[in-house]
Amino acid sequence: MACGLSGGDKGYDSGAMLKLLAVAARELLLLARDRPGLLVLFFMPAILVIVITLVQDNVLRLTGQAPTQVLYLDLDGGVVGRKLAQQLTESGLQLVDPEAEQRETAAIQAAVADGTYRMGIVVPAGTSARVRQESARLMTKMTAGEAPELSGGLPVPVFFDPGILPSLRTGLNSRVAMALAAISVDQQLTQLNRVLDPLLAALPGQRAGSAGSVAELSELLKQPLLVADEQHGRGELPGSSPYDPVQQNVPAWALFGVFFTAIPIAGGLLQERTSGIWTRLMTLPVSPLTLIGGKLAAYLVICCCQFLLIGLIGTVVFPVAGLPAFTVSAPPASLLTVVLLSSLAACGYGILLGTLCTSYEQASTMGATSVVVAAALGGIMVPVYAMPPLMQWFSVVSPLNWGLNAFHDLLVRGETLASLSDDLVRLSLFSLVTLGLAAWKLRSCQ
Repeated sequence: MACGLSGGDKGYDSGAMLKLLAVAARELLLLARDRPGLLVLFFMPAILVIVITLVQDNVLRLTGQAPTQVLYLDLDGGVVGRKLAQQLTESGLQLVDPEAEQRETAAIQAAVADGTYRMGIVVPAGTSARVRQESARLMTKMTAGEAPELSGGLPVPVFFDPGILPSLRTGLNSRVAMALAAISVDQQLTQLNRVLDPLLAALPGQRAGSAGSVAELSELLKQPLLVADEQHGRGELPGSSPYDPVQQNVPAWALFGVFFTAIPIAGGLLQERTSGIWTRLMTLPVSPLTLIGGKLAAYLVICCCQFLLIGLIGTVVFPVAGLPAFTVSAPPASLLTVVLLSSLAACGYGILLGTLCTSYEQASTMGATSVVVAAALGGIMVPVYAMPPLMQWFSVVSPLNWGLNAFHDLLVRGETLASLSDDLVRLSLFSLVTLGLAAWKLRSCQ
């Protein structure tokens, strides 16, 4: 195997730029003839970003961040059924009225059990009357100075799909419990008003209308004294949601596709070395730096095209699929800087692989495996904050993590280019180290 750098011009001459462009054009022509390679570089990340984003968007719907359909049967027809429906609707659930043949508890249970609906609620007939009677009984006991016998409460059947996610089940159950608690408090306050109104009216010197103020007690207690004021974090873009799969997946999977360019770069360089083409190229009046620079220039263009393709998919295709459109609010120069540095890191890694591996099979296997592992560690597939502490610590060594953090800071958090300096410096150093090691390896093979 020939891998020497002997022969040829050792420096740039007056036509160095033309030679570099010629080498870049040659690389693009070779890649254009490699249809499987083009599929890996463009088709694979395009399919991944569509499939993963659609799946994650559906997961968000299932975990309660989007309205969940609930089969709701109100056999009561009274105040409890109406208020429970109102409370659940205000909490973000989408109540579905069952068909005529489903208006019984067994039918609701069967519809939920077979997976048609994730959840079903039945308000039994006479619930409102029983709630009023129980509330009046408790209040009578209290006004008489007796300790009331507390019961477990009147049951409201709630059915869950056996295959529902545990987190979704917990969230839905909490919404129902809070709604029922609010209705219980409201009914107890109503009974309290009925007891206190005549007592206050009978007090000597009681001004007319003062007893009526007690009737407003329930409305007064409904007024919150403390509320959560959700605000944007530092650098967070106004109007952004807590987790937007489009804004986060588009740059993530575009970055994943960019690092997969390491495989065709390594394969092409390895083929040139093993076939003797590299040796023949060294006999020409062209510098090794020009050959490497031409490869970098060609694949930098490919990487930019990859980002452009994934961005167009997010902008044009996603709205058709019912997803939010991908938007870029960052300055174009800042975005281009991150794209170029990420692409340069990917190309440098590919050239290093091409000098270290001894066969195309080895290069493709090592390249694909290492990129997938780096993507998994870097947060492309699963957010870093959702990983175990040990994996979070290892994620800092992944160049895909540096690139992804830079994109998220720029596109999601609205940071400036200067605030990305840590990740951009890491990407730059990674590029220099990989290219330096590749050059050293080639020189050692003279």
